[in-house]
Amino acid sequence: MSWPCLGLLLLLAAGGPVPSEDKKPVPLYTNEDLDRISPYRDETGVRSTVAVPPRLPGSGREGDDGRARSEAYWRREAERLRVRLQRARDRVDDLRARLAALEEPTGPRSGQARARAIAQAEAWRRQIEAMEARIREAEAQFADRARRAGALPGWLR
Repeated sequence: MSWPCLGLLLLLAAGGPVPSEDKKPVPLYTNEDLDRISPYRDETGVRSTVAVPPRLPGSGREGDDGRARSEAYWRREAERLRVRLQRARDRVDDLRARLAALEEPTGPRSGQARARAIAQAEAWRRQIEAMEARIREAEAQFADRARRAGALPGWLR
């Protein structure tokens, strides 16, 4: 007896399942079945509408006036933000220059003058930190607003 026949006999003797008998029958749908369920067609969501209309990538979200916000709009807004924040950055640079000048040793100072200089330096440091935090917050808010509206990051640079 050959080896393949022996393997087949062992498989049959073990009572192994025959592959063709274990398959479930495939359902067969007819026109009668479709006619039977057609009254329930609208319950399946066939005629439902999308709550939010789909957007094309990069098209931007519509503004309050119903028009889509374009690349030109977001570039203009980014430039306006840069101009507005440049004033604050200039003020920060001015305060840093004053702080550096105040901290330079210019000779002996009296106790009161030294205390005033230290207090002034601390006040300017707090102002610098607060202004830098406001700048970062304004940039983050603008970037988040643009991202939510679908503006591409390159439009904001």
